[in-house]
Amino acid sequence: MNKRTWIHFAALLILASLLAGCTTAAVEEPEVAEPAADEEITDEASLLFSGLVDTETTYMESELMGMETMDVEDTDKDGETTTRTGVSLNTLLDEVGVISDAATLVFVTDDGYETEVDLAEARACTECIVAFRSNGGFRMTMPGFPSSTQVKGVVEIRVQ
Repeated sequence: MNKRTWIHFAALLILASLLAGCTTAAVEEPEVAEPAADEEITDEASLLFSGLVDTETTYMESELMGMETMDVEDTDKDGETTTRTGVSLNTLLDEVGVISDAATLVFVTDDGYETEVDLAEARACTECIVAFRSNGGFRMTMPGFPSSTQVKGVVEIRVQ
């Protein structure tokens, strides 16, 4: 073979290599599980009551909105007063049935923050509510309690 033939042969090899790199392999899409027909898809907030209760219960936001609500004025650390609407904490504790050994409530938020309140003090509070947030979900409104108990995004109330 002469030099010119080698150059053409090398050019064809380079061209073939470039063309081979331009093809794309078929990528298999991962299978996405479809929800069962009886499974409801929802972004609705929920609130779990767990721990020393007769019945561990999860309330959906729509369930709590369907219960008897009350309005409570809440003054924040800056002195601003806001009226909040929610369900009485005592009503919910009565529904789930607090076991007699219980002494503490732990409020758990959606970012993992936890704060505790004395159960007897919370029970003595007739204006303590699980309030509805304007953007969905819940917050604790606890008039007369420290600001650390006024948590937003509460997802669980653990009775201990």
